[in-house]
Amino acid sequence: MHYDSISVEEEFYDLKIRIMLIGDSNVGKTSIIKRYCKNQFSPSYISTVGIDFETKYLKINGKMVNLQIWDTAGQERYKVLAKNYFKNSDGFIIVYDITDKKTFNNVANWITQIKESASENVKSVLLGNKSDLDQLRQVETIDGKNLADNYNFKFYETSAQKGDNINKAFIDLIKEFLNDDNFVNDSERTSSLSKQRTLSNAGNKKIKCC
Repeated sequence: MHYDSISVEEEFYDLKIRIMLIGDSNVGKTSIIKRYCKNQFSPSYISTVGIDFETKYLKINGKMVNLQIWDTAGQERYKVLAKNYFKNSDGFIIVYDITDKKTFNNVANWITQIKESASENVKSVLLGNKSDLDQLRQVETIDGKNLADNYNFKFYETSAQKGDNINKAFIDLIKEFLNDDNFVNDSERTSSLSKQRTLSNAGNKKIKCC
């Protein structure tokens, strides 16, 4: 599959996909997003307060994808706020920290929240982040894979610091939407290029790819 990350000035796209990253605090959700969108990593990221998001435009197999990536706070006091966004999300990336067994044990709770608040046809993947800290590992790879298999999720161990498997996790998830005719043909989520405004009639609004 061929894909390019590009910069655009207008909302010209064939498909809009909304992805939420969820998981306990300090598992690396913000770092994963920054690595994917900007190829950056900082060990001193401040914990997300409430909800934040990035927008990324991708051209995949000739289709323009408008990808909205929502970053959620993992603290208990923000869970009610985050759940309000679940119903409008198309997919979820559930993240745990391989060096913190508690974050792995809490994955089931996050999945329960998806089932309670999101639509039935959402797509999800499971990430075991911080694979660069293997010497501090508390969760074995096979345990993450088995948990993902139980829910029929794809599974990746990732490193936001090194970038390992970050692109692959996002692109493979996007590929699931592109291969889902029911999703692609949904008129509320699909934008035909022929119906978009022409550049000559474009307004002043500019959107820059992250």
